[in-house]
Amino acid sequence: MASDFTGGPGFLAFVVTFGLVVAGVLLFLSLSKHLRKVRAQAAREAAEREQDAAASSPDDTGSGDGEGRDGGGDEVTGEPGDR
Repeated sequence: MASDFTGGPGFLAFVVTFGLVVAGVLLFLSLSKHLRKVRAQAAREAAEREQDAAASSPDDTGSGDGEGRDGGGDEVTGEPGDR
C-alpha cells in the first residue's frame, strides 16, 4: 500500500494559527484592563453618591413610602421630580 502523505498543513498554517492565538491573548488582556477600569469607576461613583447622600441628609431614615433612601421608585407622570 503506497502512502501519498507528504506532510502536514505547513509552516504558513502554523504562523496563521500562532497569530490568531497572540491576537486572542492581547484582546483578552485589553478587555480585562478595561473591565478593571469600569469596576473601579463604578465603585468610586457609588462611594461619592453615598457620601453626598450622607452629607445632604444625615438624619433622614427614609420617607416611609417603600422606595428607600434614594427615592428611586417607579416614576409616574405628573409626580414632582419627573425628568
